[in-house]
Amino acid sequence: MIKAPAKKEIVFFENNDSFSWNVIDVLPFSRSEIKIVTHQLKADFSSHLENASCVVIGPGPMDPIRTGLTELVLACAEKGIPTLGICLGFQAIGIAFGAKLIRTTPVHGKRSVIEFSQSRFFPAFNGGVEVMRYHSLALERMRAPLNIIATSSDGIPMALEHETLPIAGFQFHPDSFATFRGQEMINSFFKHAL
Repeated sequence: MIKAPAKKEIVFFENNDSFSWNVIDVLPFSRSEIKIVTHQLKADFSSHLENASCVVIGPGPMDPIRTGLTELVLACAEKGIPTLGICLGFQAIGIAFGAKLIRTTPVHGKRSVIEFSQSRFFPAFNGGVEVMRYHSLALERMRAPLNIIATSSDGIPMALEHETLPIAGFQFHPDSFATFRGQEMINSFFKHAL
């Protein structure tokens, strides 16, 4: 288990999603170190970042623009707070840095083999890894300062990281038992970002 810095919090932004607790359970921190901010409280997210050592933006319905999550990503980037986005959180990171959100063929509860390339936060991952996907939206036109570090066989970005800031995300669900090495992926981000 990774220890959060003293008097700091791992802030989890919860987006009214049934998978939220699965994500919280795979974070490598004790429950007492994790502050859960519900969707209704995000209107004033800045106050929740004051003691944050890391932010995790969880999955959820809707899209990152209507939920206000793109502003949250930019606030974290400005403060240099390590940020991990999962599904909806991944999309929020992409849009915050100029990517476009599009509708795609729904893949809800579908396994896919995705291809990882070398990356800063996930150096042990290179090549094919089986993951579980739940999404009907996807990112396209991703550009610097974001790098696509994993894609599906049909070319959809599945993982990203920022070129210089401690920011990364997954379109798939690393919290799912059907994502091979999912716990290792989560641990790798925190090991290298904190």
